[in-house]
Amino acid sequence: MLQPELITYMYYNNIINHCHATSQSVRTYDNVTYPYTMDHSCWTLISSDCYEHPSFAVFIKKTEKDHVGMMAFIGDQRVELTPMEQNKVQLKINDQDFDLQDNGFLFWPLDQAPVQNKVFRNFLFKIIRRQNSYVLDFFPQMMINYDGNSVQVLAGPHVKGQNCGMCGDFNRNTHHEFLDPQMCHLKNGDEMARAWSLDTKYCSYKVTKPICT
Repeated sequence: MLQPELITYMYYNNIINHCHATSQSVRTYDNVTYPYTMDHSCWTLISSDCYEHPSFAVFIKKTEKDHVGMMAFIGDQRVELTPMEQNKVQLKINDQDFDLQDNGFLFWPLDQAPVQNKVFRNFLFKIIRRQNSYVLDFFPQMMINYDGNSVQVLAGPHVKGQNCGMCGDFNRNTHHEFLDPQMCHLKNGDEMARAWSLDTKYCSYKVTKPICT
């Protein structure tokens, strides 16, 4: 995993930036913070590289007691982190449960079955647990920090101007952060939460999307 000193250097030199999402607000890659209300239980996209074949996509949804769940697609692999009772977190990868202990890690190898706490040379991503926090490392594309209450996504320079979702477009311009999938301008965070909802899959609820103006 990247060393903290290198991450700090890259952040303060505008090589990378972060988006931070809770159940009530989002801080975009361009450092704009806005409130929102999510009145549905569907997964909502916060960050993805907007290419024809995205390398990653990160979704959140509200759970009980204002916690948030996280779902990430890394290529064709689906990772889910869901807050449970007593500050526990359920980890699933492609619907398979993994019970990571504190300070445990999981490499996702490219050509063989994963084994907890075993290092693989050729891997797609890795997950590390520190107490009740999880780090999903998909370097150099992005890195996710998750603790059940919020999701932080660190994105590399290749995402600048290409991001989709509630985290904004990462174009280093603080104006026009409220854009929907058709690049229509929206009014506020509530409309963003509806516009980027994934109500066609993994959800039985149909979300009324804001009108494109």
